[in-house]
Amino acid sequence: MQERTLDTKTRNLILVLFLIGVFMGSLDTGIIGPVLPSIEQTFNLTSRESSWIFTLFVIAFMIGSPVMAKFSDFYGRKKIFIMDVVLFGIGSCLIAFSANISLIFLGRIVQGFGCGGIFPVGGAFIGDAFPIEERGKALGILGSVFGISAIGGPLVGAALIPYGWNWCFTINIPISIFIILFAFYILPDFENKRKMKIDYPGIIILSLLAILLAYGLNQIDSSNFIKSLMSVNVAPFLIMFIILIPIFYKIEKRAEESIVPIHMLKNTEISIACVETLCYGIIYSSAIFIPSLVILSMGLNDKYASLMLIPILGANAVAAPVLGKILDSVGSRKIMAAGTLILTVGLIAIAIFPNNFILFIIAGCMVGVGLVTIIGAPLRYIVLCEAKPNERGAGQAIVNMLSSAGQLIGGALIGGIIASFIGIMGYKVSLFLAALVAFVAFLFTLKLKSRDEQIETMKSNL
Repeated sequence: MQERTLDTKTRNLILVLFLIGVFMGSLDTGIIGPVLPSIEQTFNLTSRESSWIFTLFVIAFMIGSPVMAKFSDFYGRKKIFIMDVVLFGIGSCLIAFSANISLIFLGRIVQGFGCGGIFPVGGAFIGDAFPIEERGKALGILGSVFGISAIGGPLVGAALIPYGWNWCFTINIPISIFIILFAFYILPDFENKRKMKIDYPGIIILSLLAILLAYGLNQIDSSNFIKSLMSVNVAPFLIMFIILIPIFYKIEKRAEESIVPIHMLKNTEISIACVETLCYGIIYSSAIFIPSLVILSMGLNDKYASLMLIPILGANAVAAPVLGKILDSVGSRKIMAAGTLILTVGLIAIAIFPNNFILFIIAGCMVGVGLVTIIGAPLRYIVLCEAKPNERGAGQAIVNMLSSAGQLIGGALIGGIIASFIGIMGYKVSLFLAALVAFVAFLFTLKLKSRDEQIETMKSNL
């Protein structure tokens, strides 16, 4: 991938473009929660059937991230980014104007595949076109969108549902058109004469891995976790998933152009980044159950209990750009070490004092800041430092893919723990487990490179 530094005005416009694109994709993840009951009622679905609206999106997202990111490394960021947004728009059309549930499922698959490529392509472009001293700030601004959209998704969904659940997806169509036109106008088309030999076996096995993992975990009954885990609806799929992992590794290791760059995992920094990403999945899964904990500990109703996530998500959104700016000066190690310690303390505080409102707000802010140090700009900065220019997209996609897998695994694990205890104790145990995972993440951050070492690595990879 050709390196080119653009002028400040162009870089800012490109950052705005990616902000809108990432916001649109992440907003659609949050908006699905309040929409599901209306879709269930319209098509007479059970909660198990409607859960596939979320699960199919995650499967397609996990496949789309490495595939589209890899394509962007070969065929150019501009072409693939536009293709991602086109796919997302088409998926939104299928859902908005669907006459049956099958079209909604198809639309979510198309949406997820396109959405999977939007962030890694945007992150890789920052490495291509932004100077070293501004990459952390740009990644931080981009990462702040996730916290904002996590709050905005449910709010937008609640505002549009009275006009019909279809409007929650129809709104994506004009936004997609605007992004496509904006991208044609502002994104430079860096020349890339490399030809890609598509890794079809790798794509097929990767797809099977995503399907087996998502399907197996989706069938787990949290109220009877162990028995459900060993049932024919779950165990065979998870066993096949485990068996396919070494097969996938061998296929990708031998592939001329592997869809997932396995050789990058030999890099200590990227291996640590992968561990941090999986840790994030478990921790995030425990955080999404906090409203249920609040209902039990403080006696709030569903509506007000959900508002207790605002300190976490708000702190996440505010901290992301601030930490991104600091990142350029101090590097990933210091930020991630401090953040994971803050996260550990925040989770323990909520677990011990779940009925203390003031302490809950403070601890929630600590959790929000800590989470963004794990999955936000500091971690993606590591990948940008270590990846060669022609592997930046694929490197960013590894983070996306493992984050989704971690959340699936974490969701099933935390759900099982909560269901195994009576009352509030299950939530406390899950938070203590999350705190332990956060501390493990802290220990791994101590092995990361210093800021000066990161700068030297980036310069050597130019």
